[in-house]
Amino acid sequence: MRRSDFGYFCAGVAVGAFGHAAYPQLKEKLAPYLAGALVFAQQAFGDAIKGAAEAAEAMQPGDAGVGPEFFSAADDAHAGEAA
Repeated sequence: MRRSDFGYFCAGVAVGAFGHAAYPQLKEKLAPYLAGALVFAQQAFGDAIKGAAEAAEAMQPGDAGVGPEFFSAADDAHAGEAA
């Protein structure tokens, strides 16, 4: 571990200790901001999931089911390879 890495580690420990000691006061002061950020994050995540679901549905053929013709075409393709 280099000296700079040790310095970052010590700074992180100090900030963590201060945060733990001041947690009740910080929680009261930052609660409205964190609540707003949480609502925004939930909406953004919901929009992302909706977009991913729409993209997945767009990639799938809507009315083309997998039936016997699918398997017969695959069998024909493999029969040509064996010959």
